[in-house]
Amino acid sequence: MKPNAMMILIIGLIIVVLLAGCTAPQQPVPPATTPATPVPATPVVTAAQPSPPLLGTWTLISGLAGMGASNVLPGTTITATFADDGTVSGSAGCNNYVASYESRVNTLTIGTLATTLMTCDSPTGIMNQEQLFLSNLQGAATYAVSGDLLTIMDSDGKTLLTFRREGSVVTPVPFTGISWALETFKASSGSMVGVNPATTVNALFGADGKISGSAGCNSYTGAYTPSGQNGISIGPLATTLMFCGEPGVMDQETAYLANLQAAASYDVTSDGKLHLMDAAGIPVLVYSS
Repeated sequence: MKPNAMMILIIGLIIVVLLAGCTAPQQPVPPATTPATPVPATPVVTAAQPSPPLLGTWTLISGLAGMGASNVLPGTTITATFADDGTVSGSAGCNNYVASYESRVNTLTIGTLATTLMTCDSPTGIMNQEQLFLSNLQGAATYAVSGDLLTIMDSDGKTLLTFRREGSVVTPVPFTGISWALETFKASSGSMVGVNPATTVNALFGADGKISGSAGCNSYTGAYTPSGQNGISIGPLATTLMFCGEPGVMDQETAYLANLQAAASYDVTSDGKLHLMDAAGIPVLVYSS
């Protein structure tokens, strides 16, 4: 081999060696991996919210009118149906109405009312009654349901409207249809005292769940609801608005009406007397037949 050819071969081998040393080593290829299967999120279970107890149809017993409550005029029917779609509707005595409502726990808000536009002439006072009812309904802030009774109050806790659930059966107390004359009552002093002999105070419990009578000066009417074996709740009561100037008459009337609405149970004794007791079982009113 010629010297020049040998030299060219040697130089070629050197270049190959150098190129091999400068080449970066190949990195190993990681084995293929299978993507992790995503874990499904645990569904959030929301407890079903109980239906508001005011759902259903209610018939008005009494409503705030002026200085006190007033029963519904005879011959008229006022209703309120609270639906689960957030609407309340019914009859206002003459016209039908509808509105939206919102209720949380025991709060109640009534939206703008829409009504039909009829005018009714009888009975006397029906349109005034309707206006008062719609105004009271619009003023609702809270409510309470006790058995078959629905009470709607304003933001100060004043009772605006009292309803009875439609279809509920009023079980008359065993002393209905008797005019009971008051003998003794719990006075503001806490003791039982006799009735002023110059006054007549009595109570008549009707089979329709209504109570009426004389409070000594004014007449009164209202509703009562029996419960259990001998439980009873009375009120709200509506009265006339006379003033009697004889000493002690108005104080007696105030105490009597308060005791009547504080009654929680009753007892008719073997001597034919009717006792009404408060929540503590203490007699507050004693009548004879």
